[in-house]
Amino acid sequence: MCGIAGILKFDGAPPERRHIEAMARVLSHRGPDGEGFHLSGPLALAHRRLAIIDLSDNAAQPMTNEDQSLWLVFNGEIYNYLELVPELRDRGHVFRSRTDSEVILHAYEEEGTECTQRFNGMWAFGLWDGRRQQLVLSRDRLGEKPLYYSANSAGFLFASEIKALLVLRAEVAEPSIPELARFLATGVMESGSETFFRGVRQIPPGHTLVVHSNGRMQMSRFWSAPSPSEIQPVSAKGAAETLRELLSDSVRLRLRSDVPVGTCLSGGIDSSSVVALESCLLEGSPIHTFSSIFQEADYSERRFVEAVNTAFLTVAHRITPSASFLEVLPRMIWHQETPLHGPGVYPQWCVMSLAKGKVKVLLDGQGADELLGGYFYYYPEHLADLLREAGSPGGAWTFLLALARISRRNSLPQTLRLLRDGVERALGRPRPVGYQGGWQGDYLAPGLAEAAGGPFAPPPTKGESALAAALHEDLSLTSIPKLLHYEDRNSMAHVIEARVPFLDHRLVEFCLRLPPGLRIEAGVTKAPLRRALGDLLPTAVAKRLDKKGFPEPLGNWIAGDGYEAVADLLLSDRARARGLFQTDRIERALREHRAGASRTVPLYRALTLEIWLRLFQDREGFGQFADDSCRFIG
Repeated sequence: MCGIAGILKFDGAPPERRHIEAMARVLSHRGPDGEGFHLSGPLALAHRRLAIIDLSDNAAQPMTNEDQSLWLVFNGEIYNYLELVPELRDRGHVFRSRTDSEVILHAYEEEGTECTQRFNGMWAFGLWDGRRQQLVLSRDRLGEKPLYYSANSAGFLFASEIKALLVLRAEVAEPSIPELARFLATGVMESGSETFFRGVRQIPPGHTLVVHSNGRMQMSRFWSAPSPSEIQPVSAKGAAETLRELLSDSVRLRLRSDVPVGTCLSGGIDSSSVVALESCLLEGSPIHTFSSIFQEADYSERRFVEAVNTAFLTVAHRITPSASFLEVLPRMIWHQETPLHGPGVYPQWCVMSLAKGKVKVLLDGQGADELLGGYFYYYPEHLADLLREAGSPGGAWTFLLALARISRRNSLPQTLRLLRDGVERALGRPRPVGYQGGWQGDYLAPGLAEAAGGPFAPPPTKGESALAAALHEDLSLTSIPKLLHYEDRNSMAHVIEARVPFLDHRLVEFCLRLPPGLRIEAGVTKAPLRRALGDLLPTAVAKRLDKKGFPEPLGNWIAGDGYEAVADLLLSDRARARGLFQTDRIERALREHRAGASRTVPLYRALTLEIWLRLFQDREGFGQFADDSCRFIG
């Protein structure tokens, strides 16, 4: 896990060393264990190292091959590198290190850009091919590792984080209004190659970009998630057995490390399953778990966390987030480089801060909800699928059973609303994109709602499952890209490498091809996972049917001690002058929220957007959080 950056000049002139050094300095938090540079001709590469595998100097980057025709800077982990090394040795390649980075170099020598098909891992890398005079940039299948770039007629810049581009090209800090409007309306961020910065693009997940020394660029896709129509029949028992096998192997690979490994433990079935499988694989070695525990009973998962820590050999670490989050928020947004869509990011930040200095690697349970329908907001799609099958043998009974189970964990008005939405989905009406939060046509300034685009996702094509289509959309567009962004920035801000076993591409492909009726089984969410790991987990965790996600009493904090600070920011002259919000509507939302009507999501989005604009557009961030040598120099 590291920070990478590079410069390619299209006129053939050598980049200035001070420029590549400035890019590396602003990424120092991603790699405090060392730095390295390579400058040759029109190219400059930089690497900030967080040493995880092969802690010796042999693993330092930029790394080259035998004849120095290739130079690599790499961020991430190729988990199956041990399996690839013998194959490459048999083909005559000589290894000088024990690191996965060198596998990328030799695999590229053998297969060119197609080498990424062989990798099981998370990665963002820049590889200079001197013979072909081309720069190859690649990002892993799901986008666990970030990779941004900015190009103009003079040259091409790339980096792990946008702030490393800003130190050379301050002009790219101009915000992208359409992306911001869509974020405010739907919560969707960084769609495709777009970012919140008008002059910055990202390599989309599962893509490779080849940049030639003359400025020509070619983007190609090497992986796509299975489409919602690629369903493969399987029995419930068979699905559970395969799921357990794949997840266990994914955890096994992600335990590979030369530094201490821990696990995030929320108390939900996902992270608890990871701990359970680790316990089987580690055979008596204690597992360090890290949990966020709130004092407020409505938000606390203490009893589930304690059940897991009691059931397995663990060393438990706990932290209680506090209402002082407003003091931390600017630093969080500086690292995230985006506004925040809603609650959840701060508790994770606290968990990472708790783990800092204790472990260097953390396994996390992200991804299972989007693969197996873990969120309750998937119930309308589930009900829509069941309604369409109601005329088949047993179909009506399955629908009624699902509705009964749903009603047991929701109030009558909530159940009726879910049923109404399910009927609408069954009739082909589209699903809202992301989490609306009341923005579309309400809080946005006139004209911005149009810039945001439609608030609805395309309906499933004829014959497709509504649930399968929704899960595919959340994996590729809405939920997972956002969660992985938060995961990477929160962990790297605290010198930690985060690994997500549920997003092993083999497991993703398997789960997305499962029949939707197995993923949510008559109202029971994540049924294959419950069946697969139920014998290992504490009963309280395996059979829990509530879902907290990563909760926080954010609304209480905004209405309480944080109210004046939030109001001062959102109603300031500077915020009004930006023209992004209907300020009178924001003012009313503040009053309503303090009076007890929850307006948490819209207020949080507006608050974090205003802080983001101050940090990056107004350039206050480089003064607050970066070393003087990291200020804008371009």
